[in-house]
Amino acid sequence: SYSILGFHYRPLVAVIRSVFADVQAGAYHLFPFQRIWKDALDDHQERVFDELYSSDSWLQAQDNLHRQPREPGCSLERVIAGLMFFSDATHLATFGTAKAWPLYLYFGNLTKYARSAPKSGACHIVGFFPSVDIFSTLHRISKTGMAALHAHCRRELFHACWKHLLDAEFIHAYRHGIVLRCPDGVYRRVFPRIFTYSADYPEKVLIATIKDMGSCACPRCLLPKASFDLLGLFRDLRDRFANLRAYCLESVIMARSFIYSGGNTVNGSKYLISNQNTFAEKLGPLGFDAFRMLVVDFMHECELGTWKALFTHLIRLLYALPGGDRLVATLDNRFV
Repeated sequence: SYSILGFHYRPLVAVIRSVFADVQAGAYHLFPFQRIWKDALDDHQERVFDELYSSDSWLQAQDNLHRQPREPGCSLERVIAGLMFFSDATHLATFGTAKAWPLYLYFGNLTKYARSAPKSGACHIVGFFPSVDIFSTLHRISKTGMAALHAHCRRELFHACWKHLLDAEFIHAYRHGIVLRCPDGVYRRVFPRIFTYSADYPEKVLIATIKDMGSCACPRCLLPKASFDLLGLFRDLRDRFANLRAYCLESVIMARSFIYSGGNTVNGSKYLISNQNTFAEKLGPLGFDAFRMLVVDFMHECELGTWKALFTHLIRLLYALPGGDRLVATLDNRFV
């Protein structure tokens, strides 16, 4: 075992209690619903998907909650606290090695229009993950082996931190709920449910305990990289639903025995992902899917990823045209 200092966090149940005692909780939606738009001309109706509390996932979670047997002697209303996590390792300065790895928590009970406002105060800092900086003392390890060992230790450290966050108190609240006084003065039994975890791809690899850009690079399904060119086709959508990723504890135990008992390297020929997934092991028995919570990170994957690359390519095309400098200046002037 090896001790790493610097993990600072707030217990999740304590965060939930403080949030529901805050004045902002008066705007929380505690009961899910379907939002329907009706055309005033021909009266046809369409389902509107705009909030987490009007999604099928929340409706299904509420239905499953009502199917559970009540707590002995408790007749309180049962509601859900929708947890939305976000983490992003960040450098704090352009020069130097100062960095931080914060974990944030949003509540999906609050409308996204209020939740996304810069001064809403709806973002709650849960903790700061420590970093792995122990490899300067290791010798006689190749560059490739060092990278594989570093990735393995980061996954181990990340899920070790989440073992502290998903403590016995949170698991008890997840299973039995916690009685809280809501802003309307009514006592309700609140059940925390994790719906989303937003992160960039390198952190999704840590969360899903998969190999970075491995043969099956998607953290949600098992489609091989060879089929990525089918993206957008109906066949691709069908295959994604037919090949959802599932956590296999037996394979993880076998891989760990190869490494820790058999003396094999982390990235050897017998390599399987040898990191235990805390989400799957602690919440999996309660019906939680650790891979389904990994949603699209719009900022990293679209704004800073696909759209940024596309926009950069379009600017290069403008420069390549006759009078390209003038065309780019005209484009800049439109956004001044």
